[in-house]
Amino acid sequence: MFAVITGASSGIGRELAYRFADLGYDLVLIARRKERLMEVKTELEKKDISVTVLVHDLEKIEECKLLVDEIKNQEINVFVNNAGYGLYGYSMESSTEKEFDMISLNINSLHYLTKRISELMKAGTIINISSMAAFLPTPLLASYAATKAYVSSYSEALNHELKMAKRPIKIMTVYPGPVKTEFNEVANASPKMTGLSVHKCVDDIIKGFNRKKNIVIPGFKMKLMRFFIRFTPKSILLKVSYNIQSKK
Repeated sequence: MFAVITGASSGIGRELAYRFADLGYDLVLIARRKERLMEVKTELEKKDISVTVLVHDLEKIEECKLLVDEIKNQEINVFVNNAGYGLYGYSMESSTEKEFDMISLNINSLHYLTKRISELMKAGTIINISSMAAFLPTPLLASYAATKAYVSSYSEALNHELKMAKRPIKIMTVYPGPVKTEFNEVANASPKMTGLSVHKCVDDIIKGFNRKKNIVIPGFKMKLMRFFIRFTPKSILLKVSYNIQSKK
């Protein structure tokens, strides 16, 4: 069994690598930081599995194409689209170039890899990491939330298409809330909300994977939040969301 994980050098991607190793999967790990990937590889090979490290900057679609060429002959059982990041601040004051780079990684690369891997897979699961921000426009994370809304819409729709086509491939969409990773450091934010531990977040992802869920929302608080979002007017949600984000 093979699991391929992007953004595997830290955070959710790294923890997922350990969990799939525990389940007996051989791994292909992708990220930009070779040194960190090699650390993970050294630790995981103690579990008597095969670990391949591939260094790619997936912001560039050419790198995504190279990645697909490198793994297209593997019988992939699990593919995790975890690579992604956010940008915090007023969109009108943010660098458009940086926003476009983020959009390229969070949307273009995920779209390309999801589509190509679903074509190559005989059977298995593609896990796309979205965000709770996908469920509502999020002031001060406006562009990031928009990219995750795209991930949500595309992933859920494609999963249904595959089901209607009777193909044995599932797209599982994951909606984490705040998680204690490097996200805020990269996004240049200082959150006041306590994030879910990476361990607990990945616990819920693996449980959802084992139960063949279409959608996974890690953590009880986020499940509760999703319930209230459905019934709260957007004008109120925008004010609440802005007040939360402005405390960062």
